[in-house]
Amino acid sequence: MQYLPGYRSVSIGIWVKAGSVNEDEGSGGMAHAIEHMLFKGTTRRSAADLADEMTEIGGSVDAFTTKEYTCYYARTLSENLERAVDILTDMILHSRLDDEDLAKELQVISEEIDMYDDSPEDIVQERLQEQIWQGHPLRSLISGSKAVVTNFTSADMKDFMARYYVGSRMVITIVGAFDEDAAARLIREAFKDLPRGEADINEPGPALYHPALYYKHKDIEQLHMILAYPSPVYNSPDRYTLSLAGSILGGNVNSRLFQKIREELGLSYAIYSYGSSYECGGLYHIYAAISPDQLEETALAVCRVVKEMRTQPVSEKELRITKAQIKSELVIADESTYERMSSLGKYLIHGEEPLEAEAVLNAVDAVTAEDILTFMQTWFRPDRLSFSVVGAPEGMDGTALKGLWRRLQEEG
Repeated sequence: MQYLPGYRSVSIGIWVKAGSVNEDEGSGGMAHAIEHMLFKGTTRRSAADLADEMTEIGGSVDAFTTKEYTCYYARTLSENLERAVDILTDMILHSRLDDEDLAKELQVISEEIDMYDDSPEDIVQERLQEQIWQGHPLRSLISGSKAVVTNFTSADMKDFMARYYVGSRMVITIVGAFDEDAAARLIREAFKDLPRGEADINEPGPALYHPALYYKHKDIEQLHMILAYPSPVYNSPDRYTLSLAGSILGGNVNSRLFQKIREELGLSYAIYSYGSSYECGGLYHIYAAISPDQLEETALAVCRVVKEMRTQPVSEKELRITKAQIKSELVIADESTYERMSSLGKYLIHGEEPLEAEAVLNAVDAVTAEDILTFMQTWFRPDRLSFSVVGAPEGMDGTALKGLWRRLQEEG
């Protein structure tokens, strides 16, 4: 808990260490489906009651599922904290998981899966990850597949929750203006009967990165492309170097990729890069949406930008500007109760000691141009490059794409 004097609002998060990495082939999508179902009514409240009370307290009550955890959260005025806690704990501890509601919600989730399957931006990333993390739970889609999800039963969900929705796998974070002693009493009373459970049940080991090629022909106007490389795990000491390197490479409008690919060469309207770091593995993506006849030119140009960062130190000006931008974002986020609650929750759910904002700012400041060069040489090796394409590349079939991928690995 973090008390912030002078604020009039509060954010609370209940974090459960249960995500798609904890599922097997027969339960893929279970964590996400449970997240949906906990909004469908409890033994005390109907789904409509939950919706009415969430609206009445103002702010928002919502949830999200990731590969490694699920979070249920609320943002509201300080005087509504007790009601927000009551709503969230009622959902998590006393959900009805009614079979009739489940049948309807699984149809909704099926529609959500179809929506993702219709989105080339999602396909180009998620299907590549399936290839890269083959044989490891990181490959699994958070939403699961329709063939598996539509067969879930309420008994399946109750069994999953009995294993993962336990005290040893939960973290509760509260940030804002509130009475800390009263909040602690509320939480203790709400969770007094919750079993502790097993903390390390079904936790995956390190994921092995497999350089991969993915291609899906789709008759659409644009071509969607990703070049990917392995990257550090979530709690790596290189996380701040990754943040700076990624920002310089493709994190904003003054990044090298944006300036070269969009502004100078005019090859893409959308060009950016981002990292996905987990406890058991990491991946760095470079995404571009381009004309179907510009795949080879764009991919090679991207590789040249990466190669330049891998062979030459970034300039002191670039480093100074990027540090200033990242530190500004950190300071601004630190003034939000939700962002602070979220940061605190991520530290704790990953088993880390939370860092104060000043310590993070100092860690960012400590990164040097030499650190970034070493980082790029370690993680962005051309032979480790993966390649994903969704669309209808002009004059290229699967064989030609495989040849381009090999060329990128050799020349990049």
